[in-house]
Amino acid sequence: MFKALIRLGVILGCFFLLVPASGLMKALAAEPAATTLDEVVVTAVPLEKYLVTTSVITAEEIAAKGARTLADALEDVPGLNFYQHKKNAMQVDIRGSSLSYTKIYIDGLLVNPLSKVGGSGSIDLNMFPVENIAKIEIIKGPAPVIYGTDAIGGIILITTKSGKDNPGGKISLVGGSFKTFNGSLGYGGGDAKFNYYFNAGSTNTNGYLDSGARSKYLNAKLNWKLPDGAALSFMGSYSLTDKDCLNAIDPVDGHVVSSKTGFWSGLNNWEFRNWERTSLALDYGKKLNDKLDVDIKAYRFTESQELWADGGGYDRAVATPNGSGIVNGNSKDVGYSTLRWNKSPWECTMNGLEMQSNWKLDIKHTLTFGTLYNDLDWKNSASVDPVNDPYNPDKLKWKLFNNKRYGYYLQDNFSLSAKTMLTFGVRYDVNEVKSQDSGTKKGSAYSPVVNLVYQFNSRDTARASYGRTLSFPTATQLYGSYGSADLKPERSTNYELGFKRVFDKKTTADIAFFQNDITDRIDTDANRYYYNATWAKIRGIELEVTKKHTDRWSSFVNYTYLDTSSQKTDGTVTDLTYAPRHHINYGLAYKADKGYTFSLTGHWVDKRYTGDTGTTKDTRTGSYIYGYLPAYNTVDLKISRQVNDKLDWYVKVYNIFDRNYSNALFYPAAGRTFITGINCKI
Repeated sequence: MFKALIRLGVILGCFFLLVPASGLMKALAAEPAATTLDEVVVTAVPLEKYLVTTSVITAEEIAAKGARTLADALEDVPGLNFYQHKKNAMQVDIRGSSLSYTKIYIDGLLVNPLSKVGGSGSIDLNMFPVENIAKIEIIKGPAPVIYGTDAIGGIILITTKSGKDNPGGKISLVGGSFKTFNGSLGYGGGDAKFNYYFNAGSTNTNGYLDSGARSKYLNAKLNWKLPDGAALSFMGSYSLTDKDCLNAIDPVDGHVVSSKTGFWSGLNNWEFRNWERTSLALDYGKKLNDKLDVDIKAYRFTESQELWADGGGYDRAVATPNGSGIVNGNSKDVGYSTLRWNKSPWECTMNGLEMQSNWKLDIKHTLTFGTLYNDLDWKNSASVDPVNDPYNPDKLKWKLFNNKRYGYYLQDNFSLSAKTMLTFGVRYDVNEVKSQDSGTKKGSAYSPVVNLVYQFNSRDTARASYGRTLSFPTATQLYGSYGSADLKPERSTNYELGFKRVFDKKTTADIAFFQNDITDRIDTDANRYYYNATWAKIRGIELEVTKKHTDRWSSFVNYTYLDTSSQKTDGTVTDLTYAPRHHINYGLAYKADKGYTFSLTGHWVDKRYTGDTGTTKDTRTGSYIYGYLPAYNTVDLKISRQVNDKLDWYVKVYNIFDRNYSNALFYPAAGRTFITGINCKI
C-alpha cells in the first residue's frame, strides 16, 4: 500500500510541474516569515508552507489544558506516545521512535544534546515548565535540513514569550496530590526598540510511589531593534532539580523488583541530586536588502547531575540469577558498595556557532543556506579503586569524551505553480566522537529531503515527502561500559503522503500515511551490550478531526495506527518496544456562562511490547507475563473559570475513573490525582 501511495505522489508531482504559475508565487512573495528574532522580517517561507505533518500548540491552548510541563502540553498530539522511564523521566516516542531520536529546540537552541551522548534516559520532559512558552511546533516526518540529521523521530520547536506580546506580570500558583505545590512569576515589557520577558518559579512534590521532586528555574529573553534592519536577542535559562527515581514494582504480586543486570544491579531507592542546567544564546539578525538576510547565533549549554544509590538497600538474592548470591563467580564481586551510598556524577558542556541566510532569487525561488559547528564535552565518572572501593563519593575520577559536529545545508523553496510548492534540501554532516581512553570514531553523511505541497483549492491540500537521515552512535554506545566501537550509524528512509481538508470554519480533518525504514538499528542484547540489529520498519496512519459544534461546544479526536517490526541478528522479528498499534486521543469542551469551561480528555492506548521475554508464562494464554503491557483508557476532567481579565482558576482531575495501568514495564502509573491552580495578572 505504501509503495503505491509513494508512486501516486511522484505521479502527482510530475503533473503539478505542468500547472502554470500565477497567484501562489505572488502570495508567497507577500507573506514573509519571521525568525526567532523580534522585528526582523526575512524572506524564508513559513514552515507550514512546506512541511509534511506538523502540530502547533499555542500559549492559549497550553493554558486551556492546564498543562504544567512540556509532557502535559504534548499529550494530545497524534503520533506521540508517553511513558515513564525507570529513572523517573517522562519519555516520548514520535511515531515509534524514542526521545533520543527527537531534537528539542527552544528559541533555536538545541536543549537535549545529551540524548546524543548519554541516551534518552538523561532527558525528562517534566523538567520543561510551560509558563514562558508562546508556541510549540511538532514536526513529524522528514524535517527541514536546517535542523540537521539525527532526527529520525521528529523535531519539537519551542518559542518562548516576548515582552512585546506579553506586557505586565503574571503570578501562577498550583497545588495538588502528593503535596504538590508549584509557583511561578512572569513579567514582560518594553517598547518598539527594546522589550524583555522574565519567568521564574519552583516546583515541589512528594510524587507517587515516594518519588519526590524539587526544582527551581529562571528564564530570560531580551530583544533589541537596531538601526538599518538589524535585531539582537539574548536568551538565558537556569534550572536546578533534585528528584527520586521510581522503584520497579512487579505487576503480579507488587514486590519491588531489582534489575539482575546492568548498572548497580540489586539496588533500589536511586535519586538524582544537583541536576543543573544552564543555557545562554546570543542571536543577531540583519536584513541586508529586500532579497537577502543573515542570522548568526552563538550559544553555550551546560548540564550536570549526580546519581546516588544507597547500598543499604541491596538484596543479593534478588540481584543475582536464581538467588544464587554469585556474581561473575564471586560472592562478593558486586561492583559497588553494599554498605554506604554510591555516587555516579557526569557533566556536559556544548558550545555552538551557527549562521543562516535566506536569499530570494526571484518570485519562484528562495534559497536557505547555512552552517553550524557544535563542540560537546562530556565527563562521566569512574572509580579510583574499582575493585576495593567502587563508586565511593570521595574517590572518583573523570572519563573524558568529546563530540564535534560540522554541518552544512542548502534548501530551495521553489514555487512551481499557483498551487504547487516544492522544497528540496540537502545537508552534509561530519560527526567525530573521541574517548580519552579508547580512541576516535569519525563519520559523515548526506541527508536529502524533498517536500511537495499541492493546494487544490482554499479547502483541500495534498502533501508528499521523502527524506533520508542518519543517527550517529553516541559516546555511550561507542565507549561506555556496554559499548562497541564497531557500531555503524543508523540510517533511515522516510516516506509520507498527507491530505488536509477544511470543511468550513468549524471543522478540519487531516490524514497522513507514513513509512520509516531503518537499517543498522542500534539495540541492546540480553546483557545490555549495544549492537547493530539488521533492520526496523515503522508504517502508520494518522487521522485528526477537530470541530467547533457551536459557540459553546467543541471536540477533537485523533487516531494513530502503528505497524512496527525489528529484526535482530539471530533472525528474530519483534515489535518495537512501547509502540502501541492503536492509539486514540479524544476530547470534548463546553463553555458555560460566567466564564466557566468544562472539558473531558481521554487517551486509549493499545497493548505494547516490552522486549522482556522473561521465564514465566501465563497459564491461560501461554504467553510470557511481562512480554506485553495491557491496553488502557484514562479520562481527565478540567473545570476552569475566567473570573475577569486578570484572574482565572482551574481544577483538573487526572484518571477520574482511577484505572490501574502501566505505560512502562514494572512502573505503574498514578491513579486518580488532582491539581488546582490560579493565575493572576499584575
